[in-house]
Amino acid sequence: MDITNKKTGLPPGTLVYTGEEDVQTRITVVEYDDVNFSHKVVEKCPEFEKENSIKWIKVNGLADIDKLKDIGRCFKLHPLALEDILNINQRPKIEDYQDYLYVVLKLFNLNEDTINTKQVSFILEKNIVLSFQEDRDGIFEGMIKRIESSDSPLRLKGADYLLYSLIDIVIDSYYPVLEKVEDRIENIEEQLIERPEHDILNIIHRIKMDIVILRRSIWPTRDILNNFGSYNYDLIDRSTDYYIRDVYDHAIQAFDLLESFRDRISDMLDIYLSSTSNKLNEIVRVLTVISTIFVPLTFIVGLYGMNFKEMPELQYPYSYPLVLLIMLLIAVSMLIFFRRKRWI
Repeated sequence: MDITNKKTGLPPGTLVYTGEEDVQTRITVVEYDDVNFSHKVVEKCPEFEKENSIKWIKVNGLADIDKLKDIGRCFKLHPLALEDILNINQRPKIEDYQDYLYVVLKLFNLNEDTINTKQVSFILEKNIVLSFQEDRDGIFEGMIKRIESSDSPLRLKGADYLLYSLIDIVIDSYYPVLEKVEDRIENIEEQLIERPEHDILNIIHRIKMDIVILRRSIWPTRDILNNFGSYNYDLIDRSTDYYIRDVYDHAIQAFDLLESFRDRISDMLDIYLSSTSNKLNEIVRVLTVISTIFVPLTFIVGLYGMNFKEMPELQYPYSYPLVLLIMLLIAVSMLIFFRRKRWI
C-alpha cells in the first residue's frame, strides 16, 4: 500500500504509522544526575527513580501504535504531536506546545548510490527528552556511553543540553553522506574529462536528485537551529544557546557544501553538453574534410566518365596512371593545405 494513501480521509490526530519499517517498538529509559545513572528497557510508561533527575526515553520502532499511545498519555503529548511522530514524511520543524517542544529532523543513509531518508523526532519537557526513531539505527548508542561516564558534562547539565547533544549527532551524521556524494561527483568529473559517455548523463541526474533530497531536509534544519537562538524558549537555558549556535554553524557548513554540489552538478551538465557538442563538431569536421577532398576527385572521375568518342586523352597509353597521379597530388595538396590552416 502506498504510504501517501494511509492517512487519506482520516481526521486530524488519527494515529497511523506511515512508514515501511515493521520494527518492534523498544523503549529504553536512561535516567541520570551528577551522581547516579541507570539504563533499562521498559514495556510501558516508565516509572522514574528521582523527580529532579534527567530522563531520556529512547523509542525505536513506531509500528506498535498502542505503545505510542501509552507514551502519549504518560507524558501528556498532544494528539497532533503523536500524529506527526508517526507520519515519517514530516518536513523538519520545531513546534512549541507550551509545556514541551517538538522537533523533527531527518537522518540520511547512502546505500548503493541511493539516499534513504529517515525521520527522528524529539520531545523536550522539563528534565525529560523523548526521541523517536522508526528503526533500530544505533546512531544514539554512543550517547548512552557518554552519559554513563561520571565525568561527562552531560551529567552536570539539563535536558536542553541533552537535546542539543542529540541534535549535534544528527547534524554530524550528514557529513559522511556529503563526503560520499562529493566522491561520486569527483569521479564523474574525471570521466567527463577523459571519456564523456552517454551513461554519465544518467549518473549526473541521479546525483542531482540526491542533492534535491538532501537540500529539502538540510535547509529547514538550518532554520530550526536558527529559531532556537532567535526565540526565547522557556525550556532552553541561556547557557545552552552557545552550544546550539555551534551546531547551527555546522548546519550552515553542510548547507553551503550542498550548494557547492549543486553548482558543480550544473557545471558538469554544461561540460557534458560542451564535450558532446565538441565531439560532434570533430566528427562533422572530419566528414567535411573528406567530402571536400573528394569534390575535385569526383569532378575528374565524372569528366572522364562521360560517354564521348572523341576524347584525346583516352588515346594516350599513360592516361590512366597519369590521372590517378593527378588525383593523388590533389588530395595530398588539400590535406597539406587543411593542415596548415589547422582545420585537421
